[in-house]
Amino acid sequence: MTENLVIRPARDDELDIVASLTVDAYGEYAVAMSPDAWSMFAQDIANVRARLGDGLLLVAESDGRLVGAITLFRDWRGAQEGAAHVRLLAVPPQQRGAGVGRALMEHSIGIARSDRKHRIVLTVTQEMEHARDLTERMGFIRAPELDHEPAPGVRLEGWQLKLEHD
Repeated sequence: MTENLVIRPARDDELDIVASLTVDAYGEYAVAMSPDAWSMFAQDIANVRARLGDGLLLVAESDGRLVGAITLFRDWRGAQEGAAHVRLLAVPPQQRGAGVGRALMEHSIGIARSDRKHRIVLTVTQEMEHARDLTERMGFIRAPELDHEPAPGVRLEGWQLKLEHD
């Protein structure tokens, strides 16, 4: 699939599709949350418009359909100076294993490098095995200082990739 894959900024007319795709991609984690926690989380991740002010919403398109998305915060307020932050890497289960997530991450890393960032960071839950495996394969290392609990019972683990420049 990656040979026909195009990574680009989302268009305004695609935001509802990206919201639905993101909720679909994270839907498997609903069973690990209380119904109230899932409802709050699903509303948050579906609100792609709210992230547009501070973030760059990138999509992966293959053969005219959206198959993934990620938000890149180029100047993340919660990170140390010189860091970029990726959030909500979303690849629906039926699209996984084809390199979509890796392509979105590599594109985000490329932007962070061109912005001269010193590192790129992200957080994942313990249940997000696919995301954790991908970040480890891409060279990310644990960054416990980024760990936090955004909602009761939802524990996020921090990861970072240090970026080198020419």
